[in-house]
Amino acid sequence: MDGVQALTEADPAHLGEYALVGVLGRGSQSVVYLGHSASGHVAIKLLPAGDADTQRAVAAAQQVTEPTSARVLTTGMYGDRLYVVSEYVQGVSLAEWIRREGPRDAGQLHWLATSTMAALAAIHRAGIAHLDFKPASVLLGPEGPKVIDVGIARWPDPAVVPAYLSPEQVAGHPAGQASDLFSWAVTMIYAATGVPAFGEDGVPAVSHRVLYNPADLSRLPPPLQPILDRCLAKRPEYRPTAQEVLASLHGAGQGGPASSKSSTGLVIGLSAGIVILLAAIGAAAVFLVKWPQQDPVAVATPSAVVTTPAPERASVAGRWTGSYVCNQGKTALELTIKQTSPGEIEAVFAFEADPSNPGVPSGSFAMRGRLTERALELNGERWIDRPGKYVMVDLRATLTEDRPSAIKGTIVGGGCSTFTVERS
Repeated sequence: MDGVQALTEADPAHLGEYALVGVLGRGSQSVVYLGHSASGHVAIKLLPAGDADTQRAVAAAQQVTEPTSARVLTTGMYGDRLYVVSEYVQGVSLAEWIRREGPRDAGQLHWLATSTMAALAAIHRAGIAHLDFKPASVLLGPEGPKVIDVGIARWPDPAVVPAYLSPEQVAGHPAGQASDLFSWAVTMIYAATGVPAFGEDGVPAVSHRVLYNPADLSRLPPPLQPILDRCLAKRPEYRPTAQEVLASLHGAGQGGPASSKSSTGLVIGLSAGIVILLAAIGAAAVFLVKWPQQDPVAVATPSAVVTTPAPERASVAGRWTGSYVCNQGKTALELTIKQTSPGEIEAVFAFEADPSNPGVPSGSFAMRGRLTERALELNGERWIDRPGKYVMVDLRATLTEDRPSAIKGTIVGGGCSTFTVERS
């Protein structure tokens, strides 16, 4: 078979009931063998000394039956090393495919994105995360894309360039299912452009870009851009779930708008209120969908006109100017806030020197957050214009009214304390 290397004297001849035919790949910590039994060929990954968490994850992975995910069949021990037996997919990796054939067009990208996200959604439903999703984790066989290495990710090797890791993995923080969404988005950018979104020119440089720089989505098909943009949020809590992305991809594939939790124009569910009116004459029921923040709806009946007022909601949308105080002194601030859906907001935090403190450079970064009743929370997400080694900050405030003319609150991070802005 193409791509199968010969066994060496250091390799075992059997793993459990499986005779080893050759080597499919060697990594720094593991080896993937081509095995054979009476049932046919399988792929067997021999891991370093296993631990309880890995074994639990692999056990959960055996419950994943999604056709676009290579099935985990069984496990075993070789001395103190765990091996995982999976469905053998005879094909080429996405990484190799792009190297050979070049970037994919819009139709191929949508097919690839939908197939791989269906696999991730199934993996997440099983209660686990992939945590090592990258172009080499997708094999393209006769039946289409299949995601491999389910349930066997280990702690990232610090010597490996983190081109497809999430910011939380790069920073050494615990990572979960949201990490897969970031890695998936970077993989889709690679499929569309032929180059990693954050480069591959060394660990420090790539790590810095993953943590602070936005990815360039300009070469992606327009329907995919807003979907990937949400998955690339630097903070995991602002990324959508795999199931939400899968629904958005189906919508994008049909030419409709991509749905996401905080995209502009989001339809907040038919459950936001279906009002059933029984007419005084006639037996038919009339269903009216009530959207958030809509104009009052007048419903005509044979005897009267009933007006349903829209609920009053707090709002901070618009342009705000003022200042904030940090350890470098008073700094001029401009906030541009957009409410993307009820309770969820996006903003641009732009700062520059105040007349009383002329040494401050100018810069800006994007924020995401929530407005819950009158509690405002905005968190720095990605730099737009970063001056030097400045750090992003978060904002917290409690509104004094639903339509405030001024906001006073606290700044979290960066040695800062308070901010005050007025509506412009």
